[in-house]
This record gives sequence, structure tokens and C-alpha cells, in this order.
Amino acid sequence: MDGPVPFEETLWMTEIEKKKAARLPVFDYADFLARIDGDHDLLREVVEIFLEDTPRLLSGFYTAIAQDDLVAAERAAHTLKGAAANISACRLYAVSQKAQQAVKNKDREALDDMITIFEDNFKQLERALRPYIEK
Repeated sequence: MDGPVPFEETLWMTEIEKKKAARLPVFDYADFLARIDGDHDLLREVVEIFLEDTPRLLSGFYTAIAQDDLVAAERAAHTLKGAAANISACRLYAVSQKAQQAVKNKDREALDDMITIFEDNFKQLERALRPYIEK
């Protein structure tokens, strides 16, 4: 694979899913701020924890896939989905949801794609979140 594969261009997604994915924000600041009642200190704290924990969660998913441990892979994808939902990380949530489906369907091709897709989306999300903790 030459370079990153944009989430909305993955082969295992339907055309409708691709169109929806292209419209998803990486991070929905307004939604997250509303969910935490406008508490900017809490936003900073939650984002810091998320950025510390997520690489470990991603690593757990990658390891589970490499070891063909579908139970652990499904658990890791589910945990990532919950973490993404908690901070309104819309694309990472959608990627995690698709990863969970791929695990349940034992879709090896999609699972292999997920590693790159997770990495790319986490990098985008990290770039989007960094300004909120550097204030």
C-alpha cells in the first residue's frame, strides 16, 4: 500500500458508507463541549487521558489481529469505540464500529486494512485534539 488510505475510500465500505464517512468530523468540539457542560478544564483533562490511553488500546487491537485472537480484537475495537464516543471523535468511532463488524464477520481483508485506517485516523484526531490541551 502506497501511503495512507483515507477512511472514506476503503474498499470494504459501501458507497453510502463512504459518503457518510466523508462528512464525519474528526472531532466534534461543539458536541463534546456540550456533553461536558462547557467545562474547558475537564475537556483538557479528558483529552489528555484519551491521547495517553488510545495508543495502548490500538496496540491491543493490532496484537490481537496479528495473533488471530478475535475475542481480544472485538473487545479492543469495542473499547476504542467507547473511548471515541466519549470524546465525540466521530471518525474514530465509525472506524471502531467497522472494525467490530469485521471481527464478527471474520473479514480478514478488512481487518488487515483496519491497522492502517486506525493509524491514519488516530493521527488526524491527535492533530485535531492537541490545540485543546496546549492552551
